[in-house]
Amino acid sequence: MIPSDVIAMIRKGNQTFLENKQADYFKNHAGAQSPLITLLTCSDSRVQPTTILPDPVNKIFSIQNIGNQVSNSEGSLDYGILHLKTPVLLILGHADCGAIKAYAAGFDKEPRTIQRELNNLHPAFLNETEDMGIIERIRKNINYQVQVAQAKYSEQVKKGELAIVGAFYDFANSLGEGHGKLHLLNAL
Repeated sequence: MIPSDVIAMIRKGNQTFLENKQADYFKNHAGAQSPLITLLTCSDSRVQPTTILPDPVNKIFSIQNIGNQVSNSEGSLDYGILHLKTPVLLILGHADCGAIKAYAAGFDKEPRTIQRELNNLHPAFLNETEDMGIIERIRKNINYQVQVAQAKYSEQVKKGELAIVGAFYDFANSLGEGHGKLHLLNAL
């Protein structure tokens, strides 16, 4: 697709969005945001907030980076948790994660900027075995990111102000339980 076609698609998509909303919809959040979830997920285009809630506007403070890494988005996470006071931090990994696959295969030929971000995955895989599959690696990274977040936000968790949840979004039906299923790994 050429850029002008994509821009036309953006215009049409926004028009469709507007046709389905009344003015009151925007009045409810025009002056301030009050999301319930700080979402840290991968930048993968197949993973969107609408897979969690059909209408995420003013409900999900969304943060994305390759490999859904806490260390690559600390300022944004702090904003959602400490400033917006969202009661849930959802760390969402997904099937067929390119960042995890690149890390596992070796990424020394990637541009330095990508290498720098992928290097931050190293602690998640300190005790990995060579026969570890991609799904196991993805889940290991999710659990590691949850541990990092729990240490970082331990005060909020202890006070009962924050729950930190890890999840695996399976759009590829990798686990055999259906395409698009969200698997909560450590929910209360």
